[in-house]
Amino acid sequence: MKLDDVYKAWISVKKRQVKTSSLASYQQIYVKKLSPMLGCMEVGELSKKVIVPFMNDLMDNSGLSVKYCNDILIVLKMLIRFADEELDLEVHNITWKMVWPSKNKIAAQKLERYSPAEYKKIVDYVLANPSPRNLGILLTICSGMRIGEVCALQWKDIDLDKKTIHICKTLERIYMPGEDGTFNKAKTHIEIGPPKTSNSDRYIPILKNIFPLVKKFSAVCNPDYYVCTCGEQYTEPRTLRNYYEKFILEKVKLDHCIKYHGLRHTFATTLIENKIDVKTVSTILGHSDVGTTLNIYVHPSEEAKTDAVNSGLRRIFK
Repeated sequence: MKLDDVYKAWISVKKRQVKTSSLASYQQIYVKKLSPMLGCMEVGELSKKVIVPFMNDLMDNSGLSVKYCNDILIVLKMLIRFADEELDLEVHNITWKMVWPSKNKIAAQKLERYSPAEYKKIVDYVLANPSPRNLGILLTICSGMRIGEVCALQWKDIDLDKKTIHICKTLERIYMPGEDGTFNKAKTHIEIGPPKTSNSDRYIPILKNIFPLVKKFSAVCNPDYYVCTCGEQYTEPRTLRNYYEKFILEKVKLDHCIKYHGLRHTFATTLIENKIDVKTVSTILGHSDVGTTLNIYVHPSEEAKTDAVNSGLRRIFK
């Protein structure tokens, strides 16, 4: 059976098992990356000797990241495993692990963040110039929420008595293949569903410095209203991103603007640099394990590294 045929059987099963966003991700990976080169091959021919050169070529010639190439490989192995376990087809062993070429290994990627002075400047501007969208940005940089989480946030998710925010849903724009099965004329729709993982359903304390502003907005907003609009209609991530860029450069007047996700990274790194334990930070961010927090979001600043060297060796040079 050809891989394209295995995919059709597999994706029909996945439609009943996974979130729409995950399904769309699988479809994009297969239709765009796997089907063009491997779709016409017999699934029984997909051995390590075939897959490894394919993956290396994909990375070398497409400029894809190691992470995305890993995602592609995961989908391919899921298809082969499905062919073996559900379709009873003879396939090659897929328990091996991919060893990426050393030139493509990316050690701890440096993520963007704002400096403490820039952080304070953003907070101070919002406190002096409150608006629903400004409040959304403020909550992001003071709680580490993902952009989809803040876009889906409603006033009923905020408990003023306990001074907490309940992250219980996320908003995403989903790209689905068109009627021809390709993404040339992709269909899109907005979906509000559960957070990224079970750990992402969490309660975050509201920073006491911004609580009065949150309380002020809450007093004039219907519980069902969305926080970023103070209305019945939500704002979607790409709209908030576009506003955020102008907000940083034209309103706050910083000389640079990092990606919106950098607000989350700034929040996490600031907590770590101020000696907050990693487990607590991980829980606030909604990570599935502490390792994710350490490996992706927590990187010491140059100042922190310099201080560590000078403080750690101080006694030797007394």
